[in-house]
Amino acid sequence: MESIFKNEQIALDDLPRYETLVFTSVSTKHLTKSLLNMGIWLVVLAIGLSVWFLYNPQDVVLYIAAAVLLFFGFQCFLIFKKQACYGYALRERDIAFKRGYIFRKTTVIPFNRIQHVSTAQGVLDKLLHIVTLQIFTAGGSGSDINIPGLQPERAAAIKEALVQKVDDAQE
Repeated sequence: MESIFKNEQIALDDLPRYETLVFTSVSTKHLTKSLLNMGIWLVVLAIGLSVWFLYNPQDVVLYIAAAVLLFFGFQCFLIFKKQACYGYALRERDIAFKRGYIFRKTTVIPFNRIQHVSTAQGVLDKLLHIVTLQIFTAGGSGSDINIPGLQPERAAAIKEALVQKVDDAQE
């Protein structure tokens, strides 16, 4: 008796490769937002260290302040490097997002796995006129992809395209 079931092997060289994608960068306003965020934390810490130094004028406070400045300098360096690593790409059947400088991560989500798409905008985002596009799949407690630093018009266009692609994939 001959079986109807077939499960042919797929040649791995024939699979599409996300590494060949041309990723679109996020807005440089996201860099500005990240640096402003870092600056706010630096000011808060500087005030705290200044008050501590007024009531406890010891050299240890100066060493801690120097360590904090070195830490924030390194964080600013990482912010610049990470900005160049953000990117997204839309294909016929999926969306890809890459991020990370030290720990690189690329997430690819097929359209038929997307549950819903939304946008988020914080205080600094509103001041800089940027939004974060959030893409959710089933089974997660949060969004699976957050694409930060998009112009509102671009985010709306991508959101609309994704919703249309999801509707097409479900039919």
